Amino acid sequence: MPLISAAAGLVLAIACHQAPIEEPRDRPDPVQPSPPTAGDPVVLDSDRPIATPFVHAAPTPFAPSLTAIAAGDHPPTGAQVADYDNCASCHEEIAAQWRISAHSFASFNNPIYRVSIDRFREQDQGFTRSRFCAGCHDPALLVDGDMDAEIPADEPRAHVGVGCVSCHGVAASTPDGNGSYTLSSQQIPIPELDDAASIERHRSAMGPARQQCSACHRAFIGVETGHPHHLGGTDEPGPWQDSSYAGNKLRLDTPVQEKDCADCHMPRETVVNATDPAIDEHGQLRSHRFLGGHTYLAAMRGDAQTLARIQAFLRGVASIDIAAIELGGSRHLLGHGADPEALGDAGGRMVVDLVVRNLAVGHRFPGGTRDAQDTWIALQVLDAVGNVIASLDETHGEVHRLRTGVVDEHGKLVDAREVERLRAVAFDHTVGPRDAVVVRYAVALPPGAVGPLRVEAQLLHRSRTLELAEQTCKQSQTKQARAYLRATTRLIGQTLDPCVELPVTEVSRAQLSLSGGTQPQGRPDHERLWELGMALYHQVQERLPEAREALAAAEAALARAGLPTAERDDAEARILAALGAVAVRQGRVDEALALADRVATLKPEHPYPHLLRGRALAQVWRWEQAVPHLERALAASPGSPKLAAELATACGSAGMHRRALEVASAALLLRPRDAALLRTQGLALQALKDPRAQAAMDAYFMHREPDDQPHLAAKCGELDPACARERVPVHVHE
Repeated sequence: MPLISAAAGLVLAIACHQAPIEEPRDRPDPVQPSPPTAGDPVVLDSDRPIATPFVHAAPTPFAPSLTAIAAGDHPPTGAQVADYDNCASCHEEIAAQWRISAHSFASFNNPIYRVSIDRFREQDQGFTRSRFCAGCHDPALLVDGDMDAEIPADEPRAHVGVGCVSCHGVAASTPDGNGSYTLSSQQIPIPELDDAASIERHRSAMGPARQQCSACHRAFIGVETGHPHHLGGTDEPGPWQDSSYAGNKLRLDTPVQEKDCADCHMPRETVVNATDPAIDEHGQLRSHRFLGGHTYLAAMRGDAQTLARIQAFLRGVASIDIAAIELGGSRHLLGHGADPEALGDAGGRMVVDLVVRNLAVGHRFPGGTRDAQDTWIALQVLDAVGNVIASLDETHGEVHRLRTGVVDEHGKLVDAREVERLRAVAFDHTVGPRDAVVVRYAVALPPGAVGPLRVEAQLLHRSRTLELAEQTCKQSQTKQARAYLRATTRLIGQTLDPCVELPVTEVSRAQLSLSGGTQPQGRPDHERLWELGMALYHQVQERLPEAREALAAAEAALARAGLPTAERDDAEARILAALGAVAVRQGRVDEALALADRVATLKPEHPYPHLLRGRALAQVWRWEQAVPHLERALAASPGSPKLAAELATACGSAGMHRRALEVASAALLLRPRDAALLRTQGLALQALKDPRAQAAMDAYFMHREPDDQPHLAAKCGELDPACARERVPVHVHE
């Protein structure tokens, strides 16, 4: 089932003053990229061939799911897709890990999923439309055509979820989503343990398809699912494709190791005294626990060991920092300079800037079904003897939650995975890979508080909203749900309690003592201030000076740090790159170009200066000058659809329609429903007077942001003051 993503640009939905765009003045044209070397002649756009445009796959017999079955003599039955006993006869350890994983509980045996899909199936044509869920949640039922009818509680295929064949019996897959994979119709070659050749044939045949994770961890809804328009949903591969983890260079960051889905969610682990033939020479195999954020499901199953593993997996994936304090009209970055005497006697209102950074998640944090996520921040202020004198948590005030807010046709927030009601994104407060956001809390301090004061903050996580958990528990009391629970116990030997209390995981914590001095911290001041500036970049435009203030303070702190030259240059380049990004948003093109030059001096091998120049020039529609820089940036990050969309737009605006088509159509293979890429592809074909233009533009109009998106988001703010607050990127909770 899809979650709702940040497809709608939140800032664009907010009416705010836009600073005038500044044309470059008193500065020669920026240095262009070096010319092609010998053997790489310049290709005129008119000399390029017209690329084949991207076309979405035709509906399959299982539509609206994109799942298909390959031609062949042995198309799989539902029983074969559901079978895991045969695999377990050799891969006992892997099967045991899978049996307690979220993949194993992806179907009607998961009470959280069942409350959502049962509601969805109650609508007109609900059985047929629910196939779009089944490609990823119920493939064993889908291939037999049984999603088109009631599913008996004791049906074994409804208690398997995503089994072995769903990943290892796939002939091909694409990153389109909604189950965009093709099951193989070839018989599985059974290996003979004393025959190396037969073992190799088995390994080769059973390797999972390359894009199989993306095929199901990206989702969308639309007319085919009974909705009035396209709305993007779950999209784990999208943020990863543009991130440093995928090897792309769209940000100047501290180095990170490149990783894909399996590196995080299927790490190699040592297995003691196991005979599984998948174990390598180091005694390790790929984990099939598929750890993520499913603490509720683990608790529901009474599996304390898996719950502990998940909570350990979550700890430290994001950080929280207390980055600024405002009291009595004075703002203190990192709390420096706050007078302990004044703080002790102040009383009144304290505003705290909390920075949340996604440190180690390759997609957005939190991920998964982001409209049903429940990650929040708790804050407390303690006096000199440790008494809590002020707090903002779930029992006091309105906390900030890192989630996506999605509304129905009336502008009302949907909190419990009611997929049939989803219409528009009102806000998205999840955090992209390696990015940071600011959360602003205000608390009232009592008069006479004894300082020095200590501020403590926690980043806390539940896997689902309390509203969804309440509905899950309530439905579990029905006759049908009790039958499913009994069948789960009988068929797979596991007893579930959907009414269990949801576990809370502390992802990160921070504290700051307001003693008036400078206390040593775990990280240097310049790094913390850089993160604050990076987070404040997401402010509405007229408040971007706050980001500049933080980054200027980061420069000053770096100058005081006395670092070795190489380390100092790296840190300075990151700060200048962040300043350059702010300058582009503010329309300060001259400044952005100058900062790009300074970054290039410090990091001559990094492509970010080209990206910064290209974005600055595109900001003032100097498309022909922007294109070479964006070309260089894309050459260094060829797997980034976001950057490809920027280059394709620039090429089309510069009249380079063949190149625009070439870039857009290639990127659509990675991100097939991207509205910006579809638009550029269609416009390029129109400019080239290509007969395929109309079909391409039809695809764009089908996937563009709906006209009522801003109206529904605004309506949410009118109905609910909390929604109005959440629609502002950086706002105050109190």
